[in-house]
Amino acid sequence: MKTIFRYTNTAFLTAALIALGAVAALAQDPCTDADGITALGDKFRAQYALKGLDDRRMAIDSGKQFLEKYGACEATKELSDYLKLQLPRLDEKYKAAVKQQATDARYNRFNASVKASNFDETYASGKDILANEPEQLDVVISLGSIGYDESYKANYKYNEETLKFAKMAIASLEAGKVPKTYGLFQWSYKSKDNALGWLNYTIGYIYQVAQKDKKEALPYLYKATQAASETNKNPIPYELIGGYYFDELNKITQEIKVMADDQKTTDTEEVAKAKVEAIKAKVALANGTSERAIDAFSRAYSLASPTPAAKPYKDKMYKNLQDGYKLRFGKLDGLDAWIATTVKKPLPNPLTPVTPIFDPEPVTATTTVPVTTPATTPPSTVKPAPTTTIKPAPAPATKPVTPAPAKPVKPQATVKKRVVKKKVV
Repeated sequence: MKTIFRYTNTAFLTAALIALGAVAALAQDPCTDADGITALGDKFRAQYALKGLDDRRMAIDSGKQFLEKYGACEATKELSDYLKLQLPRLDEKYKAAVKQQATDARYNRFNASVKASNFDETYASGKDILANEPEQLDVVISLGSIGYDESYKANYKYNEETLKFAKMAIASLEAGKVPKTYGLFQWSYKSKDNALGWLNYTIGYIYQVAQKDKKEALPYLYKATQAASETNKNPIPYELIGGYYFDELNKITQEIKVMADDQKTTDTEEVAKAKVEAIKAKVALANGTSERAIDAFSRAYSLASPTPAAKPYKDKMYKNLQDGYKLRFGKLDGLDAWIATTVKKPLPNPLTPVTPIFDPEPVTATTTVPVTTPATTPPSTVKPAPTTTIKPAPAPATKPVTPAPAKPVKPQATVKKRVVKKKVV
């Protein structure tokens, strides 16, 4: 029995080895798999003929599978050589198309939000664009403009974001970066200078009108008046600068009143003289400040539209001029001539110190001068009469009618986003 069993087992093992050898021979020679070669080749060709991105991805995968299985076969040489050459290119084009599809989706979202005036979504989609395209300056400029328009509706929700992006846009433009349309949609400014003018004006307007910070607004408003932009013909920046000076003038006149009230008949001659000199210096500063105020209002008045619709605004500016001029000179005679002469000169830079203006000492029989305005030089011991606080007509919460009207209509962009032709891969 042992001998029979041994022989029987040996025969079984031999048969098993022969069978396994046949299977191994088949697995090691895929080139004999004519049906598999035909099926996978046809699958690649069918998927390649379709244009969808998912179809193209599947075609690339099928091509890679074909090369892995049958790339070494003599019978597949023609298709294999083609795939070895084309698959890397197809894969690169596919990735570019996927990236472009995502880009288009972001811009479509941005465009739809602007058209719907859904500015929460505009900022969200704009930031999404910038996260992928940090150099997309047209979007930055647009996000740096929204708060200005909304401020006219007393909607200050977007002011902080607007300030951030407007400053970012200014820094990029001044660094020499060049966008395509200098903004998008209603915020397309068409040129570098015009964009800089509007962005500076936007920041200045938000600081002064919305945030009540007139000093912080000054440098931006001044740049808006100096740019080769629509903003240098817009009366509002000049009006806002004039409003700053009126505030300063009111502070100074109150200081003069306090200083005058501090004059006492018991003061020594030396103390009395020192007080008078201090008052004279403060009055001179008031004179210089009032002239800067009426200088700015002269430009706002001159630039205001002469149309009937703009008359209320123009009248307000003229009333500001009358108040400032009378406070400075004690009369209204010569106001129109003063305006005509002033607007021909450069606007004083509000960031420079005001130059005090000392009027000549009045010639009288006695050293007494009736003080009715801070433009008058006080005498040695006479207290000036309280001065009247002047209030400029405030920049309106709704759009004022001005030549441009307070906010000129800006040209709309014809290009809403970058247009990239999709190539069929």
